[in-house]
Amino acid sequence: MLAGGAMTLLTVIAYRYFFAAGLIGAGGEYVIIRDAVGPRSAFLATLLAWFGVTGALGTLAYVAPQFLANACSSLGLVRAAHALTSSSGTLLVGLALIWLVWLAHVRGVRLAATLAIVAMAFVLLVAATMVGFGFATSPGRFEAALLMHLHLAAAHVRALAPTQRVSFAAAFGTALPLLFFGYLGLSTSTQTGGEAVDARHSLSRGVLIAVLLVTAVYTTFAFAIYHAVPWQVIAGLEAMKETTYTTSTGLLGLVMPAWLASTMNVFVAVIIVKTLLPLFLAQSRWIYAWAQDGVLPNRFAVTHSRFGTPVAALTISALFGSLSLLESLWTGYVFGVSLRVLSVMIVFFLIGIGLLRYGRPVPLQRTALGVAIMAFSLWFTISLIATSAREALWVQPAVQALVVAVVALFIYRPSVQRRLSARSPY
Repeated sequence: MLAGGAMTLLTVIAYRYFFAAGLIGAGGEYVIIRDAVGPRSAFLATLLAWFGVTGALGTLAYVAPQFLANACSSLGLVRAAHALTSSSGTLLVGLALIWLVWLAHVRGVRLAATLAIVAMAFVLLVAATMVGFGFATSPGRFEAALLMHLHLAAAHVRALAPTQRVSFAAAFGTALPLLFFGYLGLSTSTQTGGEAVDARHSLSRGVLIAVLLVTAVYTTFAFAIYHAVPWQVIAGLEAMKETTYTTSTGLLGLVMPAWLASTMNVFVAVIIVKTLLPLFLAQSRWIYAWAQDGVLPNRFAVTHSRFGTPVAALTISALFGSLSLLESLWTGYVFGVSLRVLSVMIVFFLIGIGLLRYGRPVPLQRTALGVAIMAFSLWFTISLIATSAREALWVQPAVQALVVAVVALFIYRPSVQRRLSARSPY
């Protein structure tokens, strides 16, 4: 988590440079890459990122019912929990969440922002509660709670873990790209450049505060969980298909009063809904920016007469998010996570190139920053491709990226390239 936060800080420094240079507006990273690298590269990269966000929407809508089910389980509502974790229950609840967030965005960015701020209070409350219980709980106390509530001996669960010992370097190198998923919401903040007040200063300050706060919360949270719970127990529970108890709230809920465990799971479901808010923002503003540049039909750049929101773009996002939810029910949510991380790594790689190209002369510090961003983006990309190589071709993120690239080339028109290239020095 510390390494992920440090890498995210590098991208924040890059954002702040581009914001100061005036590369800011609806579309966020699309605007940056378009003007710093080139319009075709910008569209190819952000269209892939758009599909990555779509995968994340499906992932989150797929996961949220699980936390509601955990809340029901902790209150003894077994039938309700089973209904929520069933395919039909997950589908119905997930669709309801996607379209409720769509409605909130249609009603205006202020409403979406207010909901996000309220949900952030839930984030801090849940994090503080979980950290407190994590550091207050010894492994012995947790194992006793595991035996009392689930009638499972910790030694038996540990023995079922598919891996008992790991190489630190291998674990770090393969886990970090997936864990980085937790930091990717920060990149969606660049999408508010067309609507934020005094965007150059407010966004520059906001992204810096956000990455420092999130890194502190994530790192402390992770230390607290693994202070209480041996990782082999989590792996063993996963092998036993006890997924209700492999989440942080599921694990520490065993040592909490039932009412508090249930409350935490409900709050986490609220937090997941909060995460849908910036993802919808990113998806819709990319479509809006592409339409403004003539890549897509102009109707996608038309805003609601009363609320000022791009309804057509938001509706496309909701429809594809719903399809992604169906895909998650079929394939599992890790696929969506991998595609989301891979797509953002390609965007980051191009931002690194942009740091080396935009503005002359390029100072040494900016060159070093660009090379560092390109290096970790390339590392994450190779790791994600390598770890998914044994999967079926159609679920591998690299194959999906190739398909999207082909689609993008068909969508992108030479006339658009010529017109936009005239606005960019590259």
